[in-house]
Amino acid sequence: MSKKMVDTKMVRDRLGDLLDQARYRGDEFIIHRRGRPLAALISYQEYERLQERRQAAFKVFEEIWKANADADPEQVARDVERAVAEVRREKRRSTQGR
Repeated sequence: MSKKMVDTKMVRDRLGDLLDQARYRGDEFIIHRRGRPLAALISYQEYERLQERRQAAFKVFEEIWKANADADPEQVARDVERAVAEVRREKRRSTQGR
């Protein structure tokens, strides 16, 4: 599998070939115009995998929201800030010890 940059002209000229490469070889293409990324071409199998991961993440978010439905939003924000700060402290400690 490889990831390739292709311009819009190449996509117009070789769409069938690019689709085959994505489907059969798992190649991924970043389609750009004048150097600016516009879209990505991936296999349908990869698209489905990404959709499943997205749905799983949203399911987790929904479960968290339900579990915290009665929580005070300001307290949740403080708890999150405290947890993030602790993770950052631990990360600094672990990188300083190297």
